[in-house]
Amino acid sequence: MGVNIQSYSESTGGSVANRLPGIYVLLFSLTQDETVTVGKLGTLKFPVGGYAYVGSGMKGAEARVRRHLRTHPRASWHLDYLLPIGEPVAAILGHTAGRLECPLAQVLGHQFQVIPRFGSSDCRCSGHLFQSADSESLAKATLDALERFGCAVKVLPLSPEGELFTRQ
Repeated sequence: MGVNIQSYSESTGGSVANRLPGIYVLLFSLTQDETVTVGKLGTLKFPVGGYAYVGSGMKGAEARVRRHLRTHPRASWHLDYLLPIGEPVAAILGHTAGRLECPLAQVLGHQFQVIPRFGSSDCRCSGHLFQSADSESLAKATLDALERFGCAVKVLPLSPEGELFTRQ
């Protein structure tokens, strides 16, 4: 049984405007092992599995996610090197005026494999990209943390079915 994103979004803040500040987790998967050169980080190996990238958009979290999902001729963020070969699953937004990007990264870092220094060149975190065998566990941990932080949560579907994960 899948989790219907539209229902979840409407019941937890789906009507929140596009330009509200906050943090986000962009969930995507890799269906095969990949080796990617990521700017100054160099060449990194990414195994098959689910990934969660933590970021912030203090001038609009949803707008920042939409920016990441567009194709760019030149990479500006570490994610710009990896996302074109990944399959986006969903974006989870936590609307807040607080700067909670690093606290969220720390929470996820205690539960999942951290990709060192990825997405964290402007802070002291070990990384802002996390890997797991599946995206569902990353999504659950993100939702739990955002609720504990008191954020207004919005889930953006990025799958054609409009469902976030299926349980087996």
